[in-house]
Amino acid sequence: MSRHDHGHASLLEAFSAITLELQRLAQNKDIEHFHHAALSCISQLLPFDSAWWGRAALIDGLPEEHHSYLYKLPRSYLPDWQSIRHIDVTVGKVHDNLGQAVIVDMRNPASGPGLNWLGELYGIGQLLCVAYVDPQTHLSDHLTVYRAPDAPCFTGQDCLLLNNLMLHLVAAVSANQIRTLVAMRETLTSPRNLALAVCDQRGTLHCAERGFVDLLLSEWPDWTGPCLPVAMDAQGYEGKHLQVEASTVGDLFLLAARSRTVLVQLSPRENDVAQGFGEGKTYKEVARDLGMSPNTVRHHIRAIYSKLGVKDKARIAHLLHAPPD
Repeated sequence: MSRHDHGHASLLEAFSAITLELQRLAQNKDIEHFHHAALSCISQLLPFDSAWWGRAALIDGLPEEHHSYLYKLPRSYLPDWQSIRHIDVTVGKVHDNLGQAVIVDMRNPASGPGLNWLGELYGIGQLLCVAYVDPQTHLSDHLTVYRAPDAPCFTGQDCLLLNNLMLHLVAAVSANQIRTLVAMRETLTSPRNLALAVCDQRGTLHCAERGFVDLLLSEWPDWTGPCLPVAMDAQGYEGKHLQVEASTVGDLFLLAARSRTVLVQLSPRENDVAQGFGEGKTYKEVARDLGMSPNTVRHHIRAIYSKLGVKDKARIAHLLHAPPD
């Protein structure tokens, strides 16, 4: 084997090892720490000093960020870049060549005063950037890696590596979010009556179980996505057919939705009694938890049977905990 062929074989072996490690990280890292671990991993194959990994929507030719992770860059970098994004030549070059990495010298006057200023401010010489557009959400996953002015220049081989690594990174992010949903489900006391999803602060779904979409359609039959039909925050949402609980993870929300179709027929007190029986409690346990007498609980349970058209407590549990899909 020639030295040239040996070099290619070594590179292929290293690339294979990196992609396998990304799969492992996606399954073992939580959603808040995955990006850092993944970027540390690929820097072993494609050296860089700092990076910006994000997800954005292109609106009127300019990217609107939905989620960003800065690697070895201060938080001020993002608002500083946003102040010059309208004259950042990288935006046009990347979106004119989706899936193909581009090299930009931030010191070159031809790159414009905005990038010249940003590079000088943050000690950056060159950047290497690639973007991939998700066909479902229409959001672009973009990764930009940076090198200092005294570092070696990016090469055509670096472009080829980033092109191929980006496909694995996008897949790994999705796998990591799905794993997060599975892990979240395992921590819940009544997981079967829930459907889970991940969205950003702009309300765009990044990952969702099939049952979650079905629940959204029960509340908004004409919804087509990927943006949620209502604004979402830590307060969640409660509607006629749907209840959504939200918890923050970095700059994303983990959403847990359940149907209210059955429960809307019940009074608040009947609802409490039904939930108690749905959790497998006895008459005495429900009475004690709700501060009622057992006879009052029996009165409520007869009313629940009548309203829901059921004849036993097991059926109540089934209605409350049936999978959304």
